[in-house]
Amino acid sequence: MSGEKNQMRQEDVIPLIVSQLAEYGYAQLAQVVAEQTHTSVSIKPSSRLSEMLYIAREESVEIEPTDLSKIKAVTTPTGPADEDDDTEAGTKLTRLNLDTDPKSPPGPGPSISTMYTTTHKEAVTCTAFSKDGRYAVSGSADASLKIVDVNKMKLVNDEVHPVIRTLYDHVSPVTDVDFHPNGLVLAASSDTVVKLYDLSRPSVKRSFRYLQDSHPINSVSFHPSGDFLLVGSEAETVRIFDVKTLQCFTPRNFSGPTHSSSADNSAQQGAHRSGINHIEYAPTGSVFITASQDGSIKVWDAISGKVVRTIDNAHSGKGVTTATISRNGKYILSGGFDSVRKLWDLGSGKLIHGFQGATQQNEKQSTVFSYNEDFVFSSDESHNAIVCWDSRSATLLKRYPGHQSRIRSMSASPTENALVSGGDDNRLRFWCTPLALADTRAP
Repeated sequence: MSGEKNQMRQEDVIPLIVSQLAEYGYAQLAQVVAEQTHTSVSIKPSSRLSEMLYIAREESVEIEPTDLSKIKAVTTPTGPADEDDDTEAGTKLTRLNLDTDPKSPPGPGPSISTMYTTTHKEAVTCTAFSKDGRYAVSGSADASLKIVDVNKMKLVNDEVHPVIRTLYDHVSPVTDVDFHPNGLVLAASSDTVVKLYDLSRPSVKRSFRYLQDSHPINSVSFHPSGDFLLVGSEAETVRIFDVKTLQCFTPRNFSGPTHSSSADNSAQQGAHRSGINHIEYAPTGSVFITASQDGSIKVWDAISGKVVRTIDNAHSGKGVTTATISRNGKYILSGGFDSVRKLWDLGSGKLIHGFQGATQQNEKQSTVFSYNEDFVFSSDESHNAIVCWDSRSATLLKRYPGHQSRIRSMSASPTENALVSGGDDNRLRFWCTPLALADTRAP
């Protein structure tokens, strides 16, 4: 049938029709349809079909892909391409490169402090910055999302209201969030669903599109082009959704371990053996990385679907909660339930050094580079504080108190020394330096 791959299966559609008829009060008609189509008559009344049709009718956002020429890959699947300049073109952003960086003593950590807070009804479970650093978002266990304007948070003015959107379309705790590269679309996951929101609409309250998975979702990540969305869930498999067509790709390489007489080869080639806690595209989009509860980190070729690097027992056999790839593609930064954040050489898979001094044993936590990769930030369960290390020496530089209970999520601005963090005290906190404040207030 023409276009069949873009249609729902008959066995999925008919139960929706039966449930909708029952919801409208046509119980006898629903029973007739169920009997004639050999569908279970025990299906409960539901308005899901009408909700899906409403979303489809309201859908009006055309997600334009980013110009692919702007994201030319600077990495190969197994390591970086030749790249001697560690300052990004057109910017003053440095990049971590232990081969060429000066061997100087670490300086002090950035002088960031809390400049703004906003409160959810329940714990803040996830955070993110937009790719241009203009906006940030928090998701909560109360099923809400708050989008905040970064420049407004810097003004420290009671007459300015930094929260520009509050969204209530989820019905269960929000587990992760990510901004589309165009900054106008937000992806947010809860339970087994990812919802996409059009932030260009001033009155947006509901999502305009949603993606359905089969397992509870832990992590989402947009490709730099904006065309695809990675999804990591309690399943061992990686999912890649086409944002426009909503097709889900699970290539053979993603779907299970490769059977081989060599145990090492099987671990290198195969999928995870447990759920995926974190998934993320590299800045170039040529590879992506997964961190699993099985204790391993895997780097995947985004085109072929092959595993190009596996680090088993990355955190003493305990679950890995986060992993990210440096801007130049040379390094992996990870965190896990062994309470040690680690920097790895992606090409060899060898440990470079560990960042000690912050406990992580009970809750998934974020571990992130600063915008220029000079620093590593994470949080400490024992003291409810943000912790900062020098990325090159692993020296612990500073602790930033402020939260009244455990921190669950933290994100670093891509453009300046600024953070957003949230946790069990129900607060989203924005942290930045006095210099950032001065830049905002300058005429």
